[in-house]
Amino acid sequence: MKLIPFILLLFTFYNSFSQQDLFQIEGRIIGAQMKPVADAYIFNFRNLDKNITNSNGVFSIWVKPGDSLTISHVSYFRKTVTVHSLLINPIVQLEVDTINIKGVNVSPNQKTDTEKAMENIESIKFDFRPQPGDDYTETERMSELISTENAVERAYSSSISLLRFSPSEKISNYFEKRKKRRKAKEFESTKKLEK
Repeated sequence: MKLIPFILLLFTFYNSFSQQDLFQIEGRIIGAQMKPVADAYIFNFRNLDKNITNSNGVFSIWVKPGDSLTISHVSYFRKTVTVHSLLINPIVQLEVDTINIKGVNVSPNQKTDTEKAMENIESIKFDFRPQPGDDYTETERMSELISTENAVERAYSSSISLLRFSPSEKISNYFEKRKKRRKAKEFESTKKLEK
């Protein structure tokens, strides 16, 4: 029965010793042009303690001498600092996380995508009428254009039929051959066992 009080006393003694290294450290977080960073998140991975900076960029957190603190904010790059460096200089400067965005021109005369597409189509229109110095009539010009277009389409369709490839067909053929080989091996092995 005397063992239980002894264990409790030992546990209390150990707990008080382990708490001796723990102390509270204060620091200040600043950004560009030495302005304080409010609402920065400070996290200690060892004891999972966390804190947020106030409007002046000041924070305080419980640490041990060998701990490292991670400081993060939505507008700045994440930074990790050691307790030792905070004891030497309690001010931590964060770098701004910038994202370059393409400039956008906004004007009352700006054209929509549909209007731009219609302008492009109008600029592409082909004039089928005979041109000066041209021996073609309108009908001859149209028939030549159609025959050229048909030749291109025929070449395109023939090239597709030459390069016909179906992955699912190849895979099913492979598994079918494999299945036949297994059956053949089984048959050969049974013949060998009978002899």
